[in-house]
Amino acid sequence: MKKREGYKGYVIEVRLSELKDGGFSAEFSIEEHDEDGIMETEFYLPDTFPSQESAIEAAIQAGRQKIDVEFEGGRAVVNG
Repeated sequence: MKKREGYKGYVIEVRLSELKDGGFSAEFSIEEHDEDGIMETEFYLPDTFPSQESAIEAAIQAGRQKIDVEFEGGRAVVNG
C-alpha cells in the first residue's frame, strides 16, 4: 500500500509491507521537486505497527519531522 502527502513544498510517500505476524512495517521517501527534476531520499522505520493506519501515521509524522529539521532552508545530506 502507498500513500502520498504534500508537506511544505515536499512530497512524502509512504510504503507499507504486511508482516507474517499480521503487523506492518513502513518506509517513506521525501521528494523535492525543482527545475532540475526530482530528488528523492528514502527512510525506513525500524518499528512494526499493529495496523495500516498506525504505520501510515508514524511514517507521515517521521517525514514531517525530517522536513522540519533537515530539509528546510535548502538541501541536506541525510542518513536514513
